[in-house]
Amino acid sequence: MSRFIDIADNPAPQGASVETIAAPDGAPLRAAFFPAPNAKGTVLLVTGWAEFIEKYFETVRDLQARGLNVAMIDWRGQGLSDRESARAAKWRGFFDILKDDLKYFQESYVKPRFSGPYVLMTHSMGGTPALKLLAEGYKGFARAVLCAPMTRLFPEPKNKVLGFAASTACTLGFACNDTAPAKDLSQGFEGNILTSDKPRYDRFRDLKVADPEAAPAAPTFGWVHAAMTASAELHADGALEGINIPVLIISAGNEQLIDGADHETIAAASEMISLELIPGALHEIMMERDAIRALYFKAFDDFTAPVWKNSPAGA
Repeated sequence: MSRFIDIADNPAPQGASVETIAAPDGAPLRAAFFPAPNAKGTVLLVTGWAEFIEKYFETVRDLQARGLNVAMIDWRGQGLSDRESARAAKWRGFFDILKDDLKYFQESYVKPRFSGPYVLMTHSMGGTPALKLLAEGYKGFARAVLCAPMTRLFPEPKNKVLGFAASTACTLGFACNDTAPAKDLSQGFEGNILTSDKPRYDRFRDLKVADPEAAPAAPTFGWVHAAMTASAELHADGALEGINIPVLIISAGNEQLIDGADHETIAAASEMISLELIPGALHEIMMERDAIRALYFKAFDDFTAPVWKNSPAGA
């Protein structure tokens, strides 16, 4: 588990280290740490579904160039982290487990290693446990940037129909079964709905070829049910009122994978949440072509500038 997946055109960032850590329930998770010289703060970067640490090496280098340490984990159930604990949970309350993993990693591993201030950065699925944690009033981060967060899987009424189907499958004992055979979105560039940048698309494909076990090709019925349950919880009246740090949602203007329109609903639910739309971007904004990534990082820089300005190294 304590290794990086190595391919020729994806070198590990400066000072990178990888290790196995223990989650609150003892499950082994893979973690990576990327120090920056004379750092002015730290970013905890977490991935989306079926992704893993190495996919974000380029983004890590971008953050290091800004004088920021970076810490990452592979979520349980994907990457090179534990699979058994995810299966044992049968996906009941799964996003609460991920929420607890996120908080524990920040408190027990990131803070002792890297100095603050701390900013949380998430992509897609990672935004769900992040929002659940922040809604509890957690103050371990100064700000949070949520890239294309998975706040709702599908627009209504499709969301309700598929939610019912997933719940029924789980009731019948198929929680750990894959959903209907799904196209592996990382294998063919033409017509994909993730990124318009072919070299970055190909790089993730090559990483998956190098270690096919790191990313599943299809979600389980249990995962879909858990994701929809977590989404419903986020949409409950007053659910996000506990957020007490500034949060920025960066939404893809050409979103086709999740319900991107729902980001407006989530932003309206809390005065602490702001929303920025990047025109033309597909779902994986941090893996998009250079012009779109530049807009993403401008939004990140503008939003987090007050945090770093107040840090000793950023003053």
